[in-house]
Amino acid sequence: MNDVQSILLTGYERSTEQEVIEKWMRNGEVNGQVKLPRELGIGSMDNYEVRGYPFRAAGALFHCGNEKSLITIYVKKNPARDQDHDLVQLMQIAQRRFAEMFKCTLGALPSG
Repeated sequence: MNDVQSILLTGYERSTEQEVIEKWMRNGEVNGQVKLPRELGIGSMDNYEVRGYPFRAAGALFHCGNEKSLITIYVKKNPARDQDHDLVQLMQIAQRRFAEMFKCTLGALPSG
């Protein structure tokens, strides 16, 4: 066992299907779920447990060029912060950086 803990976990997929975000959204705690702003694509923010620690997470399916792409961001829970606000800002930054890295144009998907 390792006592090292993460405060931020991220992941992405360059090309995926809508079923992936739908499954991701079902895996969170329904009573803590909040939809992401429409301009970020299809997704939500939710409570998750990662290796026994509480996290607040955001996942978004969005267009980047012709591809449907996915980004997930998990931050260790901190009741002193508005983590939904933080996650929206982090997702905006992550999507911008994603588009730069893969040289594609961002576009949201219709909410669903």
